[in-house]
Amino acid sequence: MGCTSSKLENNTERVMNGRIAIDKSERIHTQSERTKLVQQRAIANANAANKKISTPQAPPKLDSEGHLISEEVAKRISGSVESKEILLGNLKSGNDNEGIIHVQYAALTQRGYYPNKPHKENQDAYYTAPSKFASGEGDAFFAVFDGHGDAGHDCAKFAKEKLHAYLAGGLKKQRAAKNAAKLREMTKNGEEKPKNAFHPSSWPYLSVEQYESCCRNAHLLCNKAMHNEGKVKDMMSGTTAISVGFHAGRITVSNVGDSRVVLGHRINDNIDSTPAEEEKKEIGELTDSEHAPSLEGGTIVAIPLSEDQTPYRKDERDRLKAAGARVCSIDQMEGKEPMHENWGEVDLGVDIDEHGDPPRVWCVDHDYPGTAFSRSLGDGVGEDIGVNAEPEIVTKEVTKGDEILVIASDGIFEFITNQRVIDICAECSDPMVACTKLLEESYKQWLHYELRTDDITCIVLFLKNGKANDDAVVKRLMGKRHRIKKAATTKGKTPLQGSMAKINVDPAMILDPAGMEPADANKPLTDAKPLDVEPEQ
Repeated sequence: MGCTSSKLENNTERVMNGRIAIDKSERIHTQSERTKLVQQRAIANANAANKKISTPQAPPKLDSEGHLISEEVAKRISGSVESKEILLGNLKSGNDNEGIIHVQYAALTQRGYYPNKPHKENQDAYYTAPSKFASGEGDAFFAVFDGHGDAGHDCAKFAKEKLHAYLAGGLKKQRAAKNAAKLREMTKNGEEKPKNAFHPSSWPYLSVEQYESCCRNAHLLCNKAMHNEGKVKDMMSGTTAISVGFHAGRITVSNVGDSRVVLGHRINDNIDSTPAEEEKKEIGELTDSEHAPSLEGGTIVAIPLSEDQTPYRKDERDRLKAAGARVCSIDQMEGKEPMHENWGEVDLGVDIDEHGDPPRVWCVDHDYPGTAFSRSLGDGVGEDIGVNAEPEIVTKEVTKGDEILVIASDGIFEFITNQRVIDICAECSDPMVACTKLLEESYKQWLHYELRTDDITCIVLFLKNGKANDDAVVKRLMGKRHRIKKAATTKGKTPLQGSMAKINVDPAMILDPAGMEPADANKPLTDAKPLDVEPEQ
């Protein structure tokens, strides 16, 4: 019939003549192999059945006040075991005054407690790449993600796994291109190429603009990938993303959402009072921070390097409405309060929002998505009305006054001001202790104001560097967002120092919902498009 008979060799496998290749699944196995396969399938089926019929988790143990006992709280904390030390910045200089940054860092996260969902997953995540990030000598990358919605934990996990990869891929591509251009110029001028000319350690640093462009591109690509990932249900879920990249002796902060980066900067006591200090004098808060921050050599003040992206900001409200969104609080949505935009100039970080009913983002004529932030990764529905993934980016050269850097989710900052966070860190001997203290204080404040506690995550870095300060940059950063506020009682709650004043509705600000015309929803939010960059594997 045109085929020779097959031979059975050692009773292991029948090889068919005329076949170019035989797939493993087409082979005829011995009896022992068949038995092994049957056993493996039986184990797999049993595991699948156990997952479907899992034993319900026992409820956490509570004290007489309905709070988690200390052992239960401890079970919910994970992260660093101890602080780690690294060297960042311009390592080639060999001189602290030329940009070498001595860094200690630690990170902790604590799963929140929701009485109606006691076993809810931690929707916070963090990522640390403490050295040679994107093959850069002296480069590092740290990020915190705060998920929201039913699939918030999946969104935060996806961003944790992908954002750094897209950023690293873009940075390598840019630096390699810059290095190739430099080598071409050397060849053109007849210069001899240095040893290891093509090694990443020899690649030139990127400019501020080039690095920031890579950060922006990475966020947009990560957001697009999240939409396309079938396993991540991000139409009504998403995550914040706050990150710090170290490169060429600089820190670049990229922010999407309402997580936060705060810098603790030491200033001389003989300079003029900062707006933050004037505010503390006015509201009587100085007693908390006079102890540790006023150490020899000056006072450590909090400088926000990110700005919460929420509808409290007029610029964000205007952008959202231009994209077709409706902005109002839940009470306004339900008709309990007249429509207005008189939420005041709330400076989150100096003010504590105790009102409990912030302005939110809604589709016109619908009661969703209702986000209290104006930018995020994911949130496919919100993206159509302006809740986009475009990061706000700030770059600062690290100098000797920069001593503390805190990267954290709103679980830390919900009821604690920026200055208090820096004060707590300044009282601690190392970042691990600082992380622990921040979690303890945040958890205590959540229990004071709420029946639940949110997920709480922070990365704390202690910095030491000899480079001279740029006073003009420091003053600009300190004066950018600090505004003097007075403490006030809101809706019967006990005010925190620096809290938001109770809102009085100005009749002139009341809006007629029927008069709120949405903009063209099909109009793109930005003409810029992300570059085609493959994530680093």
